Amino acid sequence: MKKTISVLIAIFMLVFAANPTLAAHGMLPDSGQGSTIYSDNSTGEMVVRIQIRLRELGYITFKPTGAYRSMTVEAVKAFQERCGQFGESIGVDGRMGAQSIGRLFEFTAPQSAIPTSVHMPKGPTSNERQVKGELVSWNTVKTQLTSGRKYRIIDCNTGTEFELVFFGGENHAEMELASEEQLESFDYICGSEYNFLKRPIVVEINGELVAASIQCYPHGADTLSDNGMEGHVCVFFEDSLSHVGSLPDVEHNSNVYSAAGR
Repeated sequence: MKKTISVLIAIFMLVFAANPTLAAHGMLPDSGQGSTIYSDNSTGEMVVRIQIRLRELGYITFKPTGAYRSMTVEAVKAFQERCGQFGESIGVDGRMGAQSIGRLFEFTAPQSAIPTSVHMPKGPTSNERQVKGELVSWNTVKTQLTSGRKYRIIDCNTGTEFELVFFGGENHAEMELASEEQLESFDYICGSEYNFLKRPIVVEINGELVAASIQCYPHGADTLSDNGMEGHVCVFFEDSLSHVGSLPDVEHNSNVYSAAGR
């Protein structure tokens, strides 16, 4: 496992060096392996990365295995069909060649369609951001945050404000509602029920508005009592990483840049 992670990191560094724009967004472009085609029975680190990206976009739900089997083939077909729904000319064959790989790792790659029968709570959105913040890397932000201190949060879609308390976090910030009075505002931006959707926000840190992204799903460690919420919420900044293999989170990254007006 450690060897696989080390190889993945080496691949990321080589590809990012060749494309700093995509690296800044936490994305991986073309594999750089020329005419290599990944198909049924392919294995290796690049297959792991393809599966991770398919999972990010909602085409697979299983843990990446590094083996290109029938479920991966069907997921790739679904992705290719989805691209076709957006008017893109990509063959639907379940194989990952240069064109499909290039599209899969683009910042605007289409997510899997959500069945109409699935209930998806969604907070209010707007075509215009009500507030914008500065891009500040997580490595810088975490030196500016103080454990146990309250921070003002502003939702970029609605301008709704509430307060969160910072309690740590290695790859991103883990924060809890400051009081039960803040719960109504948090519930409002999240569509009145907890869910895995993510929203662009700004966090006021030492008088500066910093672009960030929040997930509407409290979980894990719970430090504050009587605040109406069990657990903490994850808040991502530029260059924050997820708990899943310490990899970038595409949706959070997109929100952070949106919160910065990009």
